[in-house]
Amino acid sequence: MGQWGKLIGGLRMSVPSIDELDVTWLSRQLGLDGATSVDVHSVGQGQVANCYRLTLRHAAGTMSVIAKVPSENEVSRSTAALQHLYEREVSFYQQLAADITTRTPHCYVAQRDETDNFLLLLEDLSPSAVIDQFVGVSLGTARAGLAALAGLHGPTHARTALHDAAWLRGVSTELRPLYESVLPILFDQFIERYDTRLDEELRTMVLALKERLSLFSEYATPFPCVTHGDFRTDNLLIDACDGAVALAVVDWQTVGVASPLLDVAYFMTTSLSPEDCARDEFALLDYYLAKMHDYGVDIPIDVARHEFARYTLQPIVMLVAASVIVEQTERGDDMFLAMIERALIAATRWDALKELERRAVS
Repeated sequence: MGQWGKLIGGLRMSVPSIDELDVTWLSRQLGLDGATSVDVHSVGQGQVANCYRLTLRHAAGTMSVIAKVPSENEVSRSTAALQHLYEREVSFYQQLAADITTRTPHCYVAQRDETDNFLLLLEDLSPSAVIDQFVGVSLGTARAGLAALAGLHGPTHARTALHDAAWLRGVSTELRPLYESVLPILFDQFIERYDTRLDEELRTMVLALKERLSLFSEYATPFPCVTHGDFRTDNLLIDACDGAVALAVVDWQTVGVASPLLDVAYFMTTSLSPEDCARDEFALLDYYLAKMHDYGVDIPIDVARHEFARYTLQPIVMLVAASVIVEQTERGDDMFLAMIERALIAATRWDALKELERRAVS
């Protein structure tokens, strides 16, 4: 992992690797006196970046922080570079985290260089409840998640200058031609990789959506805002700090500018069980819209439902692609397929493909 960063004011900024985070450097960044040692342990199951818990011993006791650094897997790291994942997350902490009401870890250090080495030194919010992505969240946690989304969407809805930032809309604009050419190929690779695990209904949906990808992308919401892009159970810290923090949101690598209903549909369809989603989706959608009203953003219920229907397809589009471009693991395969299958159930219920055709361009 490279050490040197970009020139800032004529000086070269250092982005240290995980092996270079010694007691002296950490003490300076964290404002600790008398730190004597640091223990480093790998945490999490991320597929495009690595996380470590750093526990420092100092005169008054111990302090732990989370260090997030590039993946050591070349496929995952190349994917991250291609999609600007590291740039987006570092920029989020540098330029936006302090301006939203969504609870995120406090960021002590956010650095990235021109070779895409990066370092985030974040508040350690452990312990938090482990909510299995395969089981799904409770109704109460779903409400907390939707309130957190409103805390991101509401404050950023009117910030059109922010929307045009290079690390937000600029990335989307740059990647659009690539996605248009590559996504159909990734859909084919998904079918090939998971051939023996796909039932006929899922295979039919993936192929049908592949033929309608242009309809899916050619849509401009009347309520654009900054979106998380991967808002699901694995990216939420629930009852963090042993319950002192009800819910915190992590993994901001896919932030962008889009419809707020993209995040809402992605979260509800993948993080609730299919039964709970079918039973509670209308009530939860109403709850979310009420939270957005608190930020002065009033989305008509008919617009919200049409956009929700469209974006029940978001997990399929995103996860079909992701499943074949990151490091393959057994858990990753199981997670991708489980989430895609949940989205399929919701998309079928909402007649999402017909929604695309009815409102291809808005």
